[in-house]
This record gives sequence, structure tokens and C-alpha cells, in this order.
Amino acid sequence: MVLDGYEAITIARSAAHQQTDRVNPYGLHLGNRLPAHATSAGKILLAYLDDHEQQEWLSQHPLQRLTKYTHTNNHDFLQLLAEIKEQGWCYSSEEHELGVHALAVPIYGQQSRVVAALNIVSPTMRTTKEYLVQHILPLLQETARELRNIL
Repeated sequence: MVLDGYEAITIARSAAHQQTDRVNPYGLHLGNRLPAHATSAGKILLAYLDDHEQQEWLSQHPLQRLTKYTHTNNHDFLQLLAEIKEQGWCYSSEEHELGVHALAVPIYGQQSRVVAALNIVSPTMRTTKEYLVQHILPLLQETARELRNIL
């Protein structure tokens, strides 16, 4: 996903084998636009903006509540972005859609600048945060490193 103003845009995707013949229930089709502040990939992209760019983004795009878990306080959101940047990945649960959680990592371009985010989305009933962090995060990080080599 890449950042375009208020939204994170899906520019490439892959579905689990069992999902290839049906519509993805989470709206993750190519070109789909999701509110950046409420998605794991969007928050990764926002976390790697500099402080001035983050403040500018917040001034132009108020944090809208989408579920009861969506972050809407600017100060708390900026602290969250700092934590995301420090740890190098983002876990998001039910902020955009109830029953859905996601994990994202940054993809770096040639000048060591984050150019996109790679994420995985899963139903909360099918996987746990612990499973995503322990088993999926290393795979996402390795894939992001491999993508950097071809960008």
C-alpha cells in the first residue's frame, strides 16, 4: 500500500488459496482506498513521515472514528506513530472494520526512505495478535527486505 493524502491505496495484493475465487471481504481489491489512520499499512506510512509532515497531515485530515477502536486524539495518535516507527512494524485491531486485525511493515526504496507498506489482514476469530507477531511478522520483514532489493 502507498499513501495518497488521507488514504492508503492498495497497489498489489495476494489472497490465500481459498480466497482466490471469491471477493475479499475486507475490501482489499487493487486500487482500494482506506483511511490511513485506521489501518496498519496506513499507520506505517504515516509513522515514517517526519514530524512536520505528520502535523501537516493531521491538520488536513482529522481523525475520524470508524469503529469504537479507532484513534481520534491527535496527541495520542502522534505518540502511537512514534512507537510504530521505533519498533518498525504496526499491529492494528478493529480500527477500520470490526472483526479484522492486521500487521504491517515498511518497504524501503533506494534512498532508504519508506515508499510503501506490506501488510497481512486476518479475521480476529481466525488468528491472534501473538500468532501474527510471532509467526507472520518475520515473514513480512523478510519479504520487505527482498522487495527493497528489486525497487
